Amino acid sequence: MAKRVCIIGGGPSGLVAAKTLTHDAPPGAFHVTLFESSPRIGGLWPVSTVDDGLVNPDMRTNQSRHTVSFSDLAWESSAPMFPKAWMVGQYLQRYVAVYGGGWDVRLGRRVVSSEMLGDGRWKILVGDGMPAEEVLFDYLVVASGFFGKERMPSGLGGCGFPVAHSSKVRDIKTLLSDEMGKAKGSGRRIVVVGGQMSGVETATAVAMQISSAANTPGGEGIEDAGSYVVEHLVQKPVWVMPLHFPRNPFVEVDGEKVCHQILICEERALRKKQEKNRAPEFLPVDLVTYNIGWRPEGPVANSSGHITAEAAVITHAFMESYIGSDQSDFGPDLAVVGDNRSEPPRLSFSDQYLEFIRHKKIEVRTGRFREASGDSVSLEDKSGHLVSISGVAAIACATGFDAAPSLEFLPQDVLRTLDFKPTDESFPLALNLHATLSTKIPTLGFVGFYRSPYWGVMEMQARLLAKLWSGDEKAKQALQEDTTMETMMQLRGDPRRAQFPMGDYAYLMESFAGILDIKLQETPDFSGRSGIITPYRYTYATRSPIQHIEVNKSMAEYNAIFAASSKQAKFVPRAVFRGLQGIWTLNRTITSRIPTFPSGKLVGTASLLPRNPTDKPSPASSSTTPGQEGEKEEEAKADMEYLYFEEGEFKTDFGATMTAKRSYVYRYFEERDCIDLWFAKQDYMSADYFFHRVKFIIPEEEAGPGRPWRAASSHLCIEDMYDVSYAFSFSGATLENWSAEYTVKGPQKDYTIRNVYTRPI
Repeated sequence: MAKRVCIIGGGPSGLVAAKTLTHDAPPGAFHVTLFESSPRIGGLWPVSTVDDGLVNPDMRTNQSRHTVSFSDLAWESSAPMFPKAWMVGQYLQRYVAVYGGGWDVRLGRRVVSSEMLGDGRWKILVGDGMPAEEVLFDYLVVASGFFGKERMPSGLGGCGFPVAHSSKVRDIKTLLSDEMGKAKGSGRRIVVVGGQMSGVETATAVAMQISSAANTPGGEGIEDAGSYVVEHLVQKPVWVMPLHFPRNPFVEVDGEKVCHQILICEERALRKKQEKNRAPEFLPVDLVTYNIGWRPEGPVANSSGHITAEAAVITHAFMESYIGSDQSDFGPDLAVVGDNRSEPPRLSFSDQYLEFIRHKKIEVRTGRFREASGDSVSLEDKSGHLVSISGVAAIACATGFDAAPSLEFLPQDVLRTLDFKPTDESFPLALNLHATLSTKIPTLGFVGFYRSPYWGVMEMQARLLAKLWSGDEKAKQALQEDTTMETMMQLRGDPRRAQFPMGDYAYLMESFAGILDIKLQETPDFSGRSGIITPYRYTYATRSPIQHIEVNKSMAEYNAIFAASSKQAKFVPRAVFRGLQGIWTLNRTITSRIPTFPSGKLVGTASLLPRNPTDKPSPASSSTTPGQEGEKEEEAKADMEYLYFEEGEFKTDFGATMTAKRSYVYRYFEERDCIDLWFAKQDYMSADYFFHRVKFIIPEEEAGPGRPWRAASSHLCIEDMYDVSYAFSFSGATLENWSAEYTVKGPQKDYTIRNVYTRPI
C-alpha cells in the first residue's frame, strides 16, 4: 500500500520532492499531496513580469541556467544564460506540466499546524480559504523555504524618510518621487544596509535605476536623478565576481601551464610565474568555479564550514587571480588586503557594482548601522566612533531573512527534539545528512532548508528521502553512520564559519551521489571525475524516456557551450561589454594625410554610462541586420546599453586648441552575442543611426601572454569608408585597457584616429 506523504511548500524544493517521490521511487511506493499557501506554484519565484512576490520579477539569477535547473528538464534554448526571476517561475510551471501528473497539488491551502503521533505518522491541520481539515500522513516533507520573514534592523523608528526591505524594492522612484515625479524631500543619499550578497545586489540595482534615469531623455520619472548617490554600509570587504569568468586567466610559461586550483595549492604557488592571459576565454561564472577536477584525488572533502587561516589565504588568492585585482583600486573599504587575507572570504556577484563605485555613484562605508533620525543615519565605524550620514532620501535594508516563521506549523516538542535555535541564521535545526532529516525523527524530511540551496542539492535531498522511505539499506546505513550533524552543530557560533557553511557544491553533490549510487556523467571534454558540476550530470541510470531526452538536451548544450567558448570566442563580447562600463582616460591621436584636415592630440575622459535599453523591438519581420550586409535576422531588443560620452581638449599640431565632445550608444545583444555602436543625436543622449558592429577575431593559435582580444569592423558613410580595429586587454575578468583605431578614406578624407583608453589613477 502506498505511503502517504505531505509536502509543505510549492517552490522548487517542494516540486522536486513531489516529482522525485512519484517518478523516481519504486512504482506505487508513495501517494504525494503538496500544499501551497499561495494561489500558484513557484514559491518565492514569480511566474510573470507583474507578479509582485518576494523576488523582483526582473532580478537575474547569479548562477547560470545550468545550475538553476533540475537534472531532467532542460531550459529552452532561447532562454538567457542568466534568466530573470519570472523566467525561473515559468520553468517551474513547465516542470509541473511535464512531471506533475502523479501527485495532488492543493493551492491556496496553508498548513496551520502539525502533530507527530506515537507511531511516527503526522496529523496535518490545513486551513485558509476553505473549512479547516485534518489529514493523516505517513511522512512529512518541509519544503517551505528558508525565507520566512524579512529581518529588519532596530533603530529605524525615528527616521523621516521611506524605509523598505530589499526584497520589496522594485521601482526606486516610488520611494523617491511623488505622483507628479517631484522629489519627496531634499535628501539625495540612498542608504543600503547589508554588506553581503543581497546588499551588493540591492546597491547595484538602485544605482542602475539612478544611472538610467540620469542618462536617458526624460529622466524616467526621477527628478534630478544625477544628484543621487548610494551609500552602501558594509562590515568587511567582499569579493565581487562578475557573471562571466575567465577559463584561463594565465597562459603557459616556459612550457608549463600555470594551474590555479582552489583550496589545493598555496598562495605562493599562485604568485610564481604569473603570465596573465590578456585574451582569456570566458564562461558563465558557475561553469568555471564548480570544477570538480580542481579537487585532489580521493573522496571530495568539505571545503566550507570552518575556514582556517590557511584555507582563507588560498581562496583569497584564487579570487584575486580570477577577478584580476585585490579591489584596492576601488577604495580601502573594498580592498582585500592585509589581515583580511586570513579571514573567511565574503563573496558576491555583480557585473556593475565595482564600476559604480569607481564612478562615485556608490560610496562604500565600513561600519554597523545604529539608528536613523530625521534625515540622517548613524553608523559605528571600525574604530567604534559614531559617524553620521545626512541628507538621506531612503533606506533599503538588505539584512536577510528569519527562517523561523517557515517552521511555525511544527509542534514545539518536535522543534525541541531538533535543537531549534531561531537566532542561528545558517543552522536553526540540528539535522543529519546535509540538512535532510534527523535520526531522531526519521519520518520528517527537509528539502532546501538551508542558506543558498543549490537546485542540484535539493534534488539530491529528495532522492535520499525517497531511498530512505523506500527501505533502501545503503541509505539507512548512511543515516546511521552520518556525522554531518555533529559538524554542523560545531559551527554554531563559530567566528570562522564560512559565509555559506553548506556552500561546497562539489562536496555535497559527490557525498549524496555516493549514497545514492549515482555516477558523474562523462562528457566529450571531461572524463572520469572532472569537469563542471551540474544537476544533469548526476542522474539515475534507470531514467525514463522523457528524462533521457531532457538530460541529453542539457548535455548537448553543455558540450556546445564549452566548444563555442574555446573555438568561437563565445561570451567574449559579453565580458568586454561588461568591462567597458564606467570612466576612462582617453588619449586620442589624429594623423592626417591631407593638408586640409588637421592632425593633433586630444586628452580627456570617456564615460560609458549604464541605462535601460532605449531601442524598441521591431515586429517579427526580417530585415538586414546592422553590420551584416546580405544576412537576414529578426530584429531584437538590446539586452544592455551604455551611453558613451567623451569630452576633452584637442590640440592641433599647429597649436590651436578647442574643447571637443561626442556621444555614441553602445548596445549588447545576448542572442547574437554581439556589440553594436550607434551615433547619438545632438542632445548627446538619444540614439540616431547605426554606426558599426564590433566583430571579434578568432585567433588562429593560442594567444601569447601579452596579446589582447582583437576585433574589427567596416562602415561606409556616404562616400567615406571607416575601417575600425579594436584591442581589449584583460587582467583576469577585469578589462584593464582598450583601444580603437579608425582608418578613414574618402574623396576628401584620409586620416587615422587612434584612441587609447585606460582607467584613471
